[in-house]
Amino acid sequence: MTMVEHSAVLEGNAEQVWSVLKKFGEIRSWHPSIVDSEIEGGLPDGLTGCIRKLVLADGAVVRERLLSVDDRALTLSYQFEEAPLPLDNYVATVRLVALTEHSQTLITWVANFDLQEPNTAEHYQALIRGLIVEGHNGLQGLLAQ
Repeated sequence: MTMVEHSAVLEGNAEQVWSVLKKFGEIRSWHPSIVDSEIEGGLPDGLTGCIRKLVLADGAVVRERLLSVDDRALTLSYQFEEAPLPLDNYVATVRLVALTEHSQTLITWVANFDLQEPNTAEHYQALIRGLIVEGHNGLQGLLAQ
């Protein structure tokens, strides 16, 4: 299994950050690579098991299933249902930790996946890390508004 992890500090308190992140279907409002996102089947956003359909800037479609949401622990996990990448068993987890001395939040993004082509680990780790960092920067930009 291949893993990518990215941790950074966001300006904003954990409750403010969580209120954005837990809106699973609204990722298009802060991730610059996603031009459209919606929850399929009319299910409520944030319901465990719901699937969000993402349309990327290049027109590719990704479908992700929400595996867990924990409002107390400020964490959520999701998996790829469909993606135009040669990856299997992709599961990502996002965790928030309040930095109580400041109006800041430590955010940790972890993605685990299997490669269909074993010699591509560095390439796909860099690709996933790039998407995570881009999303992190977009989230910080939204919080700064």
